[in-house]
Amino acid sequence: MTSSRNIRSAFTLIELLVVIAIIAILAAILFPVFAQAKEAAKKTVCVSNTKQIALGLYMYAGDSDDTLSQTSWETAATPQPFNNGGYQIHWSYLIQPYVKSWDIFVCPSDSKPVPTDRLCTDGQAGVGKLTGGQLTCDWAAQKNSYIPIYNALPAHDWQAVNLSQFPSPSNQAVVGEHRDDGIAADGHKGTSGFFPSQPCAGWDLVPYPAGGKQYSYFPAAEAKLQYGKVLSGAATAKAQFKKYDVLRVAWDRHSSKAGANYSFADGHAKYQSIDKTLDANAYAFGEKWYPNPEPWGNVCP
Repeated sequence: MTSSRNIRSAFTLIELLVVIAIIAILAAILFPVFAQAKEAAKKTVCVSNTKQIALGLYMYAGDSDDTLSQTSWETAATPQPFNNGGYQIHWSYLIQPYVKSWDIFVCPSDSKPVPTDRLCTDGQAGVGKLTGGQLTCDWAAQKNSYIPIYNALPAHDWQAVNLSQFPSPSNQAVVGEHRDDGIAADGHKGTSGFFPSQPCAGWDLVPYPAGGKQYSYFPAAEAKLQYGKVLSGAATAKAQFKKYDVLRVAWDRHSSKAGANYSFADGHAKYQSIDKTLDANAYAFGEKWYPNPEPWGNVCP
């Protein structure tokens, strides 16, 4: 007669399958939670980056008669002997004495940071160096997850903006998050919440589109509609990016909700929804177009 002590204590097939099923269920529950926690941590780093950028720009302005930089300085408007190649001296380079880091220009949630237009052959180490007395690449962050707001950091052929021009610096966005999916290229360019992005002085600020007006602020509802087309891979995506600078903001980077991190003119930074950013009653792109006069000759009336 077999003693009960000799009976094998092993799992049956059913028991093993039950254990495996329980592990699979727990994994299905926990993995998304871990992913969300990881993304929350990346988002926090991204907010920290935009905070440092905001402070860098604020300190730069403090040392420049309260005037912010342009998006990029180029020789098209003012030729210089050390830049015969027309390379860019970018805002990201100009604030380096204050932020002392290139790493802050890459958001850890951004899988495709936007490269500058003309990279240095030796990478970031080549920025700030002359070869034979000449620039040979863009003096800029070689990869960048952040994009300037044209209304605060205008294009190279527009007048720089003084902080005193902002009625509410704490609500004036100066830098946002840059989207790049191969469509929104042009690494050195900025974004605008106006249509067109560089309007004539004195044009009315009315919702776009409205009554045949040519110039207006860009409503959140319209921006979300056009952005949805881009995210869905619509055939018109490239045309939409060309037409609306506002779509260059990466509003889908951190969550399913439409929002992004922003640096503000008073030196603070925060995550903000597209609805809040483009709220007509507190328009974070600014209540008017500041960088006047316009340089387009007889285009404006």
